Amino acid sequence: MAPRWIHKLATLDLEERILNAASVTTIVGVFLPWISGEWLGGDSVTYTGLQFYTSFLGIAVLLMQAFIVSLTAIPLATGSALVSRGKHEVIRFALTMQSTVLLVAALSVLTKVTFEFSRIEVRFGIYVGLIGSIISSMYAFLKLQQHRKLATQDLFRHPDDAAPAQLRSVRMVPQAPPPPPPLQPESHHVHRS
Repeated sequence: MAPRWIHKLATLDLEERILNAASVTTIVGVFLPWISGEWLGGDSVTYTGLQFYTSFLGIAVLLMQAFIVSLTAIPLATGSALVSRGKHEVIRFALTMQSTVLLVAALSVLTKVTFEFSRIEVRFGIYVGLIGSIISSMYAFLKLQQHRKLATQDLFRHPDDAAPAQLRSVRMVPQAPPPPPPLQPESHHVHRS
């Protein structure tokens, strides 16, 4: 079972693998510490992306990135797609961009909290999630542009262009008529005496 799964993952193109790896990195970043330090009263606290003031943002990012990964994982496992191929790239791009915006919003909230309480600091989890989300957004944009380019090319492709090269060479292509035979030189007498 595992070798088949690994073989299917290896058949994905490089951009698809990078996009999904960045989404998994974002998911891992949600579970890492986002903020920690000494709270009021001297208690040492550490909050992940699923806790503190930013918990709803962390849950939303987690769900969006999990859906992005499932858009690739479910067709590999079952063979049936969650959404049609035409909307696949648009949905992924929209979700990755929304995830990036939410993580920037969470970072701004955490930064504001660190300004109010001097012993609280932003931790690496939010940065891991933000970097993963930015990378997945860039590759989702790249995949969207490739999809649009192929759709445009398909619109203007002629059915004969899809024929194999051997069939095109066998096809009777009208030849240009052979050039006419060279003309006989004319004899011009300049002066006759």
